[in-house]
Amino acid sequence: MSLTTKATIKTLLSISDTSLDAVIDLLIPQADAIIKGYLGREIEQATYTEYYSGSGDQVIVLNQTPVQSITSVNEDSDGYYGDGTDAFPASTLLVEGTDYVLRKDDATATEVSKSGILYRIGKAWPRPYSRLRGQLASAPGLGLGNIKVVYVAGWATVPTDITFAANKLVTSMLQSRSLQGPLESESIEDYSYTIAGAEDQAKMLDSVKSSLSRYKQVVI
Repeated sequence: MSLTTKATIKTLLSISDTSLDAVIDLLIPQADAIIKGYLGREIEQATYTEYYSGSGDQVIVLNQTPVQSITSVNEDSDGYYGDGTDAFPASTLLVEGTDYVLRKDDATATEVSKSGILYRIGKAWPRPYSRLRGQLASAPGLGLGNIKVVYVAGWATVPTDITFAANKLVTSMLQSRSLQGPLESESIEDYSYTIAGAEDQAKMLDSVKSSLSRYKQVVI
């Protein structure tokens, strides 16, 4: 699912014919990629299967947010990102509320998790210990994908300010193509492309960036 639609763009620009349909079809995924690259996350709601390496801490921060629900969590020292022999069998399944809990930001049962923090209850996410040849004692090793998390994250309905940003990017690119010549590039921080001879178009992206900034993924 795209962050905007061809019909929306045509309505915003009062385009009634099909002469620019092919161009709009090209620009929409470009705008999607720029926005998602800047935010460092996916946006549309989907189910994710991800592998994490236990670090000996009680916390795992899931990659995608907001987290709507946890489908399952497995813990298998021989899981190896799902590549291990008989990786993550049924016996490795953990129980929500007993073995782990998802942080609810407003502490209500129905609230989604904006932080994506998954706590291990009563212990840490396991980090194996190993003793290499020549060592007298065991030392912390690497989890190597020993935790498997299946969860639902993202928005079922794209937030209006993200849709606004997508609309503004596509319409500005389309107008620049029509009024200023071919599109070369333009930038949102370190994600960039330029519109030749259109400095005023670049300034428009400041308002887009401010619309998006509160959704930007924070790396902990």
